[in-house]
Amino acid sequence: MRLSICCSSRSAAASTRLARRLERNLGIRTLLIEEDEVPVSETWEEGAASDAVLVLLDAVSAPAPIRVEAWKSLINHDGNPPIAFARFENCAYPKLLERRRFFPSDDLIVLERAVERWLTAQLPVLPGISPAAVETEIPEDWWASLADQPGSVTTPDIAAAQAFAHHAAGHFQGVVWIGCAGREAPVIRAELDHRTAGEGRWLAVLAHLDKPLKLPESRNSYLQVLGVPPKSALHNPIGACYAPCFPGWFARKLGGDLSMATLVDAANDMYRLASVPLLDPKTQARHLHSIHGYFKSWKTHPVPCRDLLNEVPAAIQYGFEQDWTCAAEVCRRAAFLLLNDGRRREGIRLMHRLMVEAEARGDSETAADARHELSWLTDEEDPERRKVIVAGEQLSLLL
Repeated sequence: MRLSICCSSRSAAASTRLARRLERNLGIRTLLIEEDEVPVSETWEEGAASDAVLVLLDAVSAPAPIRVEAWKSLINHDGNPPIAFARFENCAYPKLLERRRFFPSDDLIVLERAVERWLTAQLPVLPGISPAAVETEIPEDWWASLADQPGSVTTPDIAAAQAFAHHAAGHFQGVVWIGCAGREAPVIRAELDHRTAGEGRWLAVLAHLDKPLKLPESRNSYLQVLGVPPKSALHNPIGACYAPCFPGWFARKLGGDLSMATLVDAANDMYRLASVPLLDPKTQARHLHSIHGYFKSWKTHPVPCRDLLNEVPAAIQYGFEQDWTCAAEVCRRAAFLLLNDGRRREGIRLMHRLMVEAEARGDSETAADARHELSWLTDEEDPERRKVIVAGEQLSLLL
């Protein structure tokens, strides 16, 4: 995307600063059309070949007296390309322009943020969540650390993280929410890489990490929430769900009460738990068997199975002890779904988990099948293969 900024020398410094921000955060190139000899009403069309135009008004770019005739091209502009204005000081321009997009300019950082949101809305929308609103305080420095530039912040406050994601979403092309409780760092990174692949700027919320992750520098920003949801003394089938994020439709299927859950994704019915209710074996069995029912048809109906991938670790952990056949089938099919979706590292680790569990239970047929799949999934010289073929008791491989 290219932006044209039309201005005088009085606002050139602000224009340059804005251009640097847009390039750093969004990869937007800027054409600066700086002119003091003639008003901006006569020069703005030099930037009309760009994808958007920003006109900065001051006493030099919009001098008195007003010649309405000179402003007609801006007044009658059809919106292609999109055009916006900001006034830096008292100057002479037709008030009709204020009916168009007119940004506040008393505070430069407020102006920069407003322009960034305007332009981000014109970039391709990336697949992610629509963060639901929650009422809580947001640390002011998060805006400078995460929105104004790429960065990473750690916090124990999951509600503040969600509130920031809701209010700051306009600065990013996509927001992802990744549940991290009980998962290894390499697996979390693998999902993060998968979810944020391709061009664009993301805000990633990593919910309930054991410890902060070291993440590569990019245009993305990361909110790392540390700690796990506490246990509750209440009984509720919803406690079988993966607390950092779970589909509401599945919780309802289990008979769970969503009144104690918090909506995370306003568009896709995803929730989280601030505290985890007590569980009983009957609910755990229903959780496993419900997941098994969906994964039976993962090839023809993969969408609900993708929604349930976070539910698989707890389901198979229970099932490996109580219902080996059902759990083994879920584990194998979930691994194939991950592999089919290009989530190689996650699929390999889950298939290895199945091999280890099958060997421990003397199920030679399942173990041999998993070993065969791993043999062509991994490469002899690949470090990932060397990890996979190490004896199971030396590793703790969780999805």
